Amino acid sequence: MQVFGLVGNPVEHSLSPPMHEAAYAELGLDARYVTFEPSRADLATAIRGAEALGVAGLNVTIPFKQDVLSLVDADDLAERIGAVNTIDFTGGTVTGHNTDVAGVRRSFSYHDVPLAGQDAVVVGAGGAGRASAFALADAGLE
Repeated sequence: MQVFGLVGNPVEHSLSPPMHEAAYAELGLDARYVTFEPSRADLATAIRGAEALGVAGLNVTIPFKQDVLSLVDADDLAERIGAVNTIDFTGGTVTGHNTDVAGVRRSFSYHDVPLAGQDAVVVGAGGAGRASAFALADAGLE
């Protein structure tokens, strides 16, 4: 069985576990999705512990998206944004990725919202806000 999870604080309110568990069941995957709620002081220990326990991957949420950057081998995009929202333990290296940029781009594309030549205001902060600003600026917005 593969184990995936969410690391953040707080995460007890998250809908990620039932959503992922439903997807695993629908796809017939032998996998589980759990939550981890370490303190900021224990974050590095939690990441090393997840790796040692064989966790396949973690989603990262508030307030840790920027803190995790120094604990993983971040890909180029995550490094440029300065935030990680996904950790992959399966390749022999603890790799950090940022999929928020793709999510922002896809949401505008899905709703047929043209971005070229537009101005934007990002309301928010932290890793998701940084990724949103990056996605919009990369698309040419002011």
